[in-house]
Amino acid sequence: MSVDIVPGRGPAAAMGGHDWITLHRLRFPQAVSAHDRTFPPVPGALVWRFCPQHTPGEDGLVTLTSNVWGGLGIWDSRAEAEAMLDDPGASMPWLSEAVAAWHCLAIPFSYRGKVNWRGPVEDGTAIRPAPADPGGPLVVVTSAGFLSRDAEMLPRIRRFVEGVSEVMAWYGALPSNLRNDVFNGPDGREGFTCSLWRSDDVMREAAYCDGRHRARMEESRAGLMFDYSSFTRLRALRSRGDWDGDPLAELKKGAPA
Repeated sequence: MSVDIVPGRGPAAAMGGHDWITLHRLRFPQAVSAHDRTFPPVPGALVWRFCPQHTPGEDGLVTLTSNVWGGLGIWDSRAEAEAMLDDPGASMPWLSEAVAAWHCLAIPFSYRGKVNWRGPVEDGTAIRPAPADPGGPLVVVTSAGFLSRDAEMLPRIRRFVEGVSEVMAWYGALPSNLRNDVFNGPDGREGFTCSLWRSDDVMREAAYCDGRHRARMEESRAGLMFDYSSFTRLRALRSRGDWDGDPLAELKKGAPA
């Protein structure tokens, strides 16, 4: 089933000079290890990240092994992003191996921070947001990185891994959070988090008022966790597929918060 949230899409389509984002979540029938298997970048994307779900191991570090993987594509034009959403299997032939998949087309309208998705760390330039907010369902994408992964950094990294699990579990228990997931970069570049919200106000309350996210951010500001991060707000235009149902379809039906 495909869900189109923004009727007509006129205002969003008229915008120029910004990136388009596609988000993807695949569930395979068995765990796939990034240590054993690599997936090629999809053609045409300015940035392509395809990463395993956040899965801590016994050593407190992520295993880079999961049956759930997430994809994020940054595209120069709506036509390219639409083509990816309409036929994701053409660019991801491994999609045929998945037992469930969800895909979303979105417009970034706010972006800040540093992230390493292309190779070097970019400061404020990794994503070109739209010049105006087109409105619609809210998706938040974040990332976090470290200046090194040397032995002396491992206690901070373990603290971060634990914090991510804690915050996302806390988000997932909130009625205001439709879905969330975290995907870890397997190649020295960052992965990303993806969360979908019932409204902007409830996202701000969850992220910035008292709660587990605010507590962990205070630890970061004290220098106890990551070295740099990024935060992107997006408007979901349409989606298709299955992420325990389709969260945007639930939102469109007006499920109670």
